[in-house]
Amino acid sequence: MMSLLKDFNAVKLADQLHAFSQYELTEQQFATLVGRCRMYRYLPENIKQEIPELMFGESQINTICNDYYRDKAFCRSAKGTINLWNLYNLFTGSNKSSYIDTFLDRSVNAHQLATELQSALQNKSGCWYLS
Repeated sequence: MMSLLKDFNAVKLADQLHAFSQYELTEQQFATLVGRCRMYRYLPENIKQEIPELMFGESQINTICNDYYRDKAFCRSAKGTINLWNLYNLFTGSNKSSYIDTFLDRSVNAHQLATELQSALQNKSGCWYLS
C-alpha cells in the first residue's frame, strides 16, 4: 500500500485525463468499439492474449450505449462525436453498478482502454477495438 501511494503521480494522471479531451471518436468508430466490446468475451483465448483486456460485461456496455445518447454530462456532441474524456466517464459511470470486487479493476481498465484508444488515434495506428 505504501509503495502504491508513494509511486502515485497525481500530476501525470491529471495530464493524461486532460489529454483525453483532445481526441474524439466518430459515431462510426463508437459503433465499432461497442461491437468489438461485445465480441471480446467470446474470442478464443489465443486472440484475447494479443489485444488489451476488457473487463466490462454486457450490462455495462448497454449502459454505455444508452448514455452515449442520454447522459446529460458525457453524451455525444451535436455532430455525433464523443471525446475520450466523455467516453472514459461513460465507462466509469457504467461501472457504478458493479460489485465491489470488480469495481476498482474495471475503473483501471476504463483508463487503460481510453489510453489505448488515444494512442491509436494519436499515432494513426491500428487498434483492435476500432478496426
